Amino acid sequence: MSKKILFFFPENPFSNRAGNVVRAKTTLTILKKLGHRIDLVGVKHIYRDMQDTNDFDENIVDNLFFITPRPPKKKTTIEYWKYKILKAYTKPSLSNQSLTDFAKKEFKDIFNKKKYDAIIINYEFWADLLDPDSMKNCLKIVDTHDWITLNEFYKNRSLNVGRRFNEEINNLSKFDKIVTISNEEFFVFKSFLGDQVVNIPPSFPENFIDENKEKQYDLIFTGSDNPFNIEGIQWFLENVLPLLPETIKICVVGRVCKHIADYKNIAKVIFAEDLSSYYSESRIAICPMLKGTGIKIKVVEALSFGLPVIGTERAVDGFSSKSDNGCLVNNDPEIFKDYIIALLQDGTYYETIRNRGKEYFKNNFSESRTLKFWSAIIN
Repeated sequence: MSKKILFFFPENPFSNRAGNVVRAKTTLTILKKLGHRIDLVGVKHIYRDMQDTNDFDENIVDNLFFITPRPPKKKTTIEYWKYKILKAYTKPSLSNQSLTDFAKKEFKDIFNKKKYDAIIINYEFWADLLDPDSMKNCLKIVDTHDWITLNEFYKNRSLNVGRRFNEEINNLSKFDKIVTISNEEFFVFKSFLGDQVVNIPPSFPENFIDENKEKQYDLIFTGSDNPFNIEGIQWFLENVLPLLPETIKICVVGRVCKHIADYKNIAKVIFAEDLSSYYSESRIAICPMLKGTGIKIKVVEALSFGLPVIGTERAVDGFSSKSDNGCLVNNDPEIFKDYIIALLQDGTYYETIRNRGKEYFKNNFSESRTLKFWSAIIN
């Protein structure tokens, strides 16, 4: 049965900019394949700050709405002075300065125009968009994307972890279903919230590549300019690249390119609408992440194209199996280098690792599995 779904994601999920964006777009695509009608809600100033357009795929989403943290600065309007007075007496959300009473009212107004069957909120720190009265009879789902407390702790070691984790659990408890994307997060949240928690790993269509094709690049790395990607690629460039032959060709795709110096053997592509052409021209994907929580979308996407992945131990966060999954992981630059050379020089070994990755992908990240998970939740 087709349902009316209100889907909140602060950025443009069709921007193809980063792993979290790809996750949101994939979920929208799955929901549409299940026959549901979807309206999208974004945050106006976040679209602007991220330099996102208002473009969306009309084959997936019916309408795009925006909320804002504050009304326009027109001192003659009642809305403006109401906002100013409430702001003076309301404590702002410590973890989300954009989640104001005005933003909540705008979201509530959007909901009340259609009375949706389900609301999907991306990220727990937007939980207070939910109005307990007008939305009490609709299905409320949160896609966590990450263990936010741990993610914030990596960025700020002085974080009050106890307070923030208590807030995270309290926010999640407001939903009927809590969707995680990795086994570690599933275990943590299920320990506190029980059967509300469902694990739905990221998924992609199978795009396994014909290996007989000549490849332009030996290695590929994809990433936005978040601090974890920047730190990871810098570690690779400083510690692994000097150990590799100068003939090895590397492709880096994404805004992380802005933080990479020029190298003769590195092609930098700041933005790509579609990564498939770059994956099809590459032999191995790398994921040299040193920090960050949850499944790395870039790793799952590389596996969907049949590429072996070489990474640090963080590369397989959230995987149900840490071996026999198409990934070779080690934090030692020398061993990291040895993996690269071995895969490039030994065709039999390359095919062995590649086939393990293809099998692991089909068993854990296939689109058909995700369709079944979401169908069970929504219906």
